[in-house]
Amino acid sequence: MKSLLIAGPDSTLRDVHALAVQAYPQRRIEVLHIASTDYYTFDLNGLAAFPVTEWDIAIAVNEFYINDVRRALHAEVAALGYQAVSLISPAAHVSADAVVGENAIIHAGCFVGAGSVIGHHCVLRPNVVLGEEVRLGNYVTLEANVSIREKSTIGDFVTICANSSLTRTTVVGAHSYLNVSRQYTGTIAPCTFYSPVFENPVRVLSSNTALSS
Repeated sequence: MKSLLIAGPDSTLRDVHALAVQAYPQRRIEVLHIASTDYYTFDLNGLAAFPVTEWDIAIAVNEFYINDVRRALHAEVAALGYQAVSLISPAAHVSADAVVGENAIIHAGCFVGAGSVIGHHCVLRPNVVLGEEVRLGNYVTLEANVSIREKSTIGDFVTICANSSLTRTTVVGAHSYLNVSRQYTGTIAPCTFYSPVFENPVRVLSSNTALSS
């Protein structure tokens, strides 16, 4: 088994490193802080000390940076040949038939119900509960104590703040930022933005359009 490198641009490295030590007690694990400017320009020179032939990687990016920065950093290290590894706390319960994507980070106290699917590069903070047959897209962040009832669907690049809940069969569209602690229900349109803290809406940029709530 290769050694494991925990890499990222912010203070979440310490918590993720502690999780990795619990998840892989027999594995050599190191931490690399990757400096960044403007969120998207990364200094990857430190990776030279961790050759891809000997090291796998887990990308740790705080949700403050928004999930797209996690995508951007992963794209750059994947292009160098690193294999991304998921980290699941031994104190989490993940049903045997649940599916967990690559570089998912699942903290202690989480419960993942039968038939649920967690996409690539998702972060489940402590005590997140997913009921039966919940589907998370890629690059989803669920803060602490989020509860999602059965058969709900969360699109790609969604963040849901701590102490929130989703009722049964709720659908949250991609690129939504739900930073108000409450119970969500029904169908939430893509790019929905709720936050008492940040003024600017989430934007999805393409070659022709800029969408915002």
